[in-house]
Amino acid sequence: MLLRYFKLTVSLLAFTSVLGQGNYKVFDKANSYYEKKYYDSSKTLYLDLYSKGMISKELFLNLGNSYFKLDSLPNAILYYEKGLKIAPGNKDLTHNLQFCNTLLKDKNSIKKSILINELILSFLGKSPNYWAYSSIIIMFITCLLFFFYWITNESFWKKIYFYSFTSTLLLVIVTVSLSAISKSKVSDSKYGILISPVTKVMVEPSQSSSTTYQLHEGSKAKITGENENWYEISFNDRKGWVQKIYLKKI
Repeated sequence: MLLRYFKLTVSLLAFTSVLGQGNYKVFDKANSYYEKKYYDSSKTLYLDLYSKGMISKELFLNLGNSYFKLDSLPNAILYYEKGLKIAPGNKDLTHNLQFCNTLLKDKNSIKKSILINELILSFLGKSPNYWAYSSIIIMFITCLLFFFYWITNESFWKKIYFYSFTSTLLLVIVTVSLSAISKSKVSDSKYGILISPVTKVMVEPSQSSSTTYQLHEGSKAKITGENENWYEISFNDRKGWVQKIYLKKI
């Protein structure tokens, strides 16, 4: 039984290593396209990595830059904002977002101060991928230590392996927890970016309702409610409803 789990962990570690190397090769290729000013090609590769579960501030920064070069301001803002969720206060992301804000008709508020919990998550969190890969590596070490504990007869080494095994097992739990927290922070969003050149904000969630005000592309709105086809939003304390097709959640 132990040997089977050990083999499974080794196989998982090898698979993760190959997968990670493959992703970084694609990332480097996308960076190369960007440097050659093939912005549409770099954007496509970055999006492919994102769809496969790769999450990092570097990916979001480069994806935002590609969209900016393609004159897609709303999508550039969207991915800069996504990057700041896992790297609050990052200078490059904040600088680019501030520049984009100067080009908007409806100015967004940009957070300059960082809360303590965001600072801790930024310091610890890296990205869900980072902690997921770390947990697999530590799990491999844990299995290895337990294997040595199981086959060793000397009491001194048995104690050493036991305490080491226990410590690494706790680290596995911590890294898995941090991966889950980081993933939850990325996927959960109370804000969205308007992607249509002009979006009518309605009084009620209906196309026949009257318009309360309008927002332009790139505007960042707080999502306060939703139904099947509509989001209730708030922009500068003004509430209303927009169709979901016109807003992308951060």
